[in-house]
Amino acid sequence: MGEFDNQICVVTGGVRGIGRAVVDMFLAAGASVYCLDIEHPVDTASAVHHRQCDITDLAAVEQAFAGIGRVDVLVNNAAAVTRPAPFAELGPDEWSRTMAVNITGTFNVTRTALKHMGRGGRIINLASTFAHVGAQNRVAYSTTKGAILALSRSLALDLAPQGIRVNSVSPGGIATDRLVEQFGSEQAAKAALAPLHPIGHLGRPADIADAVWFLASSRSSFATGSDLRVDGGYTAR
Repeated sequence: MGEFDNQICVVTGGVRGIGRAVVDMFLAAGASVYCLDIEHPVDTASAVHHRQCDITDLAAVEQAFAGIGRVDVLVNNAAAVTRPAPFAELGPDEWSRTMAVNITGTFNVTRTALKHMGRGGRIINLASTFAHVGAQNRVAYSTTKGAILALSRSLALDLAPQGIRVNSVSPGGIATDRLVEQFGSEQAAKAALAPLHPIGHLGRPADIADAVWFLASSRSSFATGSDLRVDGGYTAR
């Protein structure tokens, strides 16, 4: 028996990276998994129910949820990551796109999912260490992740009377394909970022999926409005 047998889990941005690890974790734990992503999956033979969707479009999100029925767990993982740049070089279009995906997109998906969620429902939002500490040349992304923390805490209070728990996870440097693309190679990413983490290495997408498992499971039944930092000690300095 899996922890999530007969449960329905929705994960945004689940085609690759952390989102894919979360999807695979829920599948292995017995859940039926729906993935909402603007990208189309390469491995269509997977047991995941894929719904191609731009989460900044509320009508598209509502259409993606049509036919899902009950939702037990929602993981808001999808995010736009801006290029590293000084604030003066951050253009209005880049700023607006980051706000639209990371904040409005999370609002659209959560608002829609709640129509399908009853008592015992769980929402896990992906924040970041950059929500807790300053990040040079990352103003837009950091701003949105700070907003995710505030949203999670306030929503936890709003939904507690309905028996729905809301928590967040703040990852540190995770060796995803997106990070590798940013630095040009996995070796370059490790050389630049591993020394910033007291534990001495980057995390794996599965490390974040394990944190999501805990917050979505019955073992965290007394946790709501909490943020779980899985950052190799990055914010402990």
